[in-house]
Amino acid sequence: MPKASELMALAAIQLLDEDHIRWPLAELAGWVNEGVKAIVLAKPSSASMTAALQLGQGTRQALPSTIDGKAPIQLLGVNRNLASTETPRLGLRAVRTAARDQIDAQEPNWHNRAYVPYRKEVRQVIFDEQVPTEFYVYPGNDGTGIVEVAFSFLPKPVALANGKDATLLESWAIDVGLPEPYSVPLLDYVLYRCHSKDDTAADAAKAQGHYQLFATAVGIKVQVESANNPNKRR
Repeated sequence: MPKASELMALAAIQLLDEDHIRWPLAELAGWVNEGVKAIVLAKPSSASMTAALQLGQGTRQALPSTIDGKAPIQLLGVNRNLASTETPRLGLRAVRTAARDQIDAQEPNWHNRAYVPYRKEVRQVIFDEQVPTEFYVYPGNDGTGIVEVAFSFLPKPVALANGKDATLLESWAIDVGLPEPYSVPLLDYVLYRCHSKDDTAADAAKAQGHYQLFATAVGIKVQVESANNPNKRR
């Protein structure tokens, strides 16, 4: 995982500001954090993980505010039923991703436990990217089920620990929260924001060029993954 200090050093070279006079390290750190947010917003799976989730009773389910210390921002999928929340996780029946209109057409009363009894085991899951932290399970759960969910989260921002000198590059040797190869578009985002600064050294053309490189790199990756994702509706 790349370090903020590595990105700052590369940015300083391209900005001809290796002494960090015009663009202080603390300012660069702010742009690194903004770039991470922009990447995760465009491509949620860039910061993602799986975890065990205890289900509530009923068809409607929601991700909690924190899972294993991470704050979920979007559900990416529900993979399988689990025997327990303990590690290693013993997997049970797989869970299929279904379209809401198909289940609604086949069983209009599936939300009513009088028609479709609640069970522990989940057979199908329905979720909508427009409501990123909620999903529905079929059949409705009896409150004892456990599933493995994949979700995206916002990485912890780059920030100095108490006592660290913000003017020293080595103080910023902190993981940015995204794996390789995201250091490439992240660097372009930092340079875009730096060249956009209201300053005599600002360069609108360079800012636009770096933003285009950033958007293209992230956009192409999103398009490729979307085209090869079997869970996407065709």
